[in-house]
Parts: sequence; structure tokens; C-alpha cells
Amino acid sequence: MNDRTVGLILKEQDYRESSVILTILTKEYGKISLVAQSARKMTSKNRGAILPYTKGEFFFDYKETRTMFRLKTAHTLEFYRFLHEDLNASLAIPVIAEVMDAFLLEQADPELSDHFYELFEQACIALNEGHRADLVLAVTIADLLEVQGINPDVDECVLCGNINVASISARDGGFLCAECALRHGVALKEPSALRAFRLINKANLSHLSILEEHMDSAMEECSLLVEFLRQHGGLTVKSFPLFRQMFLVEDR
Repeated sequence: MNDRTVGLILKEQDYRESSVILTILTKEYGKISLVAQSARKMTSKNRGAILPYTKGEFFFDYKETRTMFRLKTAHTLEFYRFLHEDLNASLAIPVIAEVMDAFLLEQADPELSDHFYELFEQACIALNEGHRADLVLAVTIADLLEVQGINPDVDECVLCGNINVASISARDGGFLCAECALRHGVALKEPSALRAFRLINKANLSHLSILEEHMDSAMEECSLLVEFLRQHGGLTVKSFPLFRQMFLVEDR
């Protein structure tokens, strides 16, 4: 059966001699895989419409029993030009896409799939509008951690419940008071760092303008959240080190 859907391209990988497999987030079907045959050939009609981190319209052969389908035609709806042209933005979005691809299974719960779709689209729009890549990345990862139920506890000491916190431990799952931090060999942090980390975990992408006024950099928060992904989600984010390296170079 022929079908049509609008989706956001999470990634593209080579397949056979000249084809590619697209991983796409959609509202109707959740995460799906489309095989774009001969898409790497110069003569391919779909070649210009399958760039990762763009929004497109896709016509494909749908079969209910499958999770991979043959792409017929594709048309770009939103290119997000600045996202692809700005170095920091272009390195932040692969990190977000990698985490989403790892966490969202095909044929996942429709409500969860819809949340991932909306979050990824909001992140693309925010980066395309020129919002700071470190903040977009930090807030988005914090959202994904919360969805997975492995978000940091940023209201009290995760070990004893003391509201007078003094450190952050990815291993232990969030804030620690001074006594617990010293007992576990975790370095104490400045109150400003604790406030910033809490703010990131309580915010959403609609708060970016406010965050930009109050935070000069969110790279430390990004690094901590990526460590939470590793410690509690079992996910090593391969694309993050390059973003961190290049962002720090650009920020000098």
C-alpha cells in the first residue's frame, strides 16, 4: 500500500552499492526506516531531499508487518539552513539525534514517539533560530533523561534527602549534601554551578532566551548530563566529544 508521511530525518547510512537507509521520526508511525534505492547516484530524484536533520514529505510502500519500507519519493519541507551552516549547531544536532535514535525503538508507544518528534523538531527550530547550541543540547538531553526516568535528582541530596546540597554525582544520581559528597569522594561545587545545573533540568526549550541571559556557558552541564546517559542509560554518546572539543575552541 502506498502511503505518505511527514518526518524528521535522524540519520542516513549507506546500504548496498548505491542506496541508503534513512531513520525517520514521524507522528503517524513513530520511528521508521526507509530504503532509498540508488540515492547516492547523481541521477537520483531523491538525492537532494534526504539530508539528515531536515523535515520532509515521504511517499513509501507501507506494510503493517514491517519496520523497513521502500522510499518512492521525498520532498524537503524544512531545510533548517542555519542549523547546517553554523559549526556549533551542526555538531549539536547529531548528538541529539544519536540519543533519540538509541532511546526510541521502532513501534514504540505512540505517545512517546510523538514526544520525541515534537522535541526533535523544537531543537531543530531553536538551533536554526540561532539559540546557543550548548543550551539547546543540555535542555534537550535533560528532557530525554526525564522521559526515560533516569533524570538527576536536583531538589535534595539523593542519598539522605538533605536540602542543603553541595555537589553533583552522576554515579549516585544527582545532588549530594556536603557530608555525603565527602564520604563518597565527590568534589564540592560552587552554589552557582548547582543553581545552573538545577535550572537546566527544570527548564524546557521555550526558556532558552531566559537561560541565555543568565548562563555564559552550559558545556559543563552538557558533560554532566552525557555522563548521566552513560551511568544510568548505558549509552556512550559517540558524537559528543567532537561537539565539546569544537565548542570549547569556538568559545575561546
